[in-house]
Amino acid sequence: MNFLATLALLAATATAGPVTKNFNLQTSGASNSSLNNLYVTTKSTGPLNSLAVFTSNAAAAGSFSLQTNGTVHYKAQNGAPWSIALVSEDVAVAPVDVSVEPSTGGTGFSFASDGNLQSSNKNWGGWLACNDNALYYINTSQQSSSHPGCDKIELKASS
Repeated sequence: MNFLATLALLAATATAGPVTKNFNLQTSGASNSSLNNLYVTTKSTGPLNSLAVFTSNAAAAGSFSLQTNGTVHYKAQNGAPWSIALVSEDVAVAPVDVSVEPSTGGTGFSFASDGNLQSSNKNWGGWLACNDNALYYINTSQQSSSHPGCDKIELKASS
C-alpha cells in the first residue's frame, strides 16, 4: 500500500471515530415539567428502523456517541450501526428516525456551549417532545409556529 493510500485510510478512520465518550440524551427546558429529565431510547418500527422515544428509566435509556463527522450513533445491544437521522419531510414537525441504514444517519450534530444537542441542518429548528412520547424536530422550511401537543425541549448529554 502506498503512502497516500495509507494516509487516506487513516484519515477516514479518524473522521469516523467517536469524539465523545458514551452518553445518554436527557430532556430539559420543557414548560411541561413531566417532559423534563426523560431519556432518549428507541422503539422499533421495522427490522432496520426505529423512532426516538422517551423513558424515565435511565437504565433503559440508549447510549449514544458523537462521531467527528457529527453523526450521533446509538449503541445498540446487538452491535448494529444505528444512527440518528432528521428525515426531510414536507411537514413542520417530523419524527426523529433511528436507523441501521448507514446512508440515513444525519451528520452535522454538535453540542452547543450550553450543552444542548443541535444540528447544522439548514431546516432544523429545535427539538420537541410530543404527546405520543416520541422525539420530534422542528422543520423550519415549513414555516409553522404552532406545534399542538408538543413542547420545545433541549437534549443534553448525561452520564
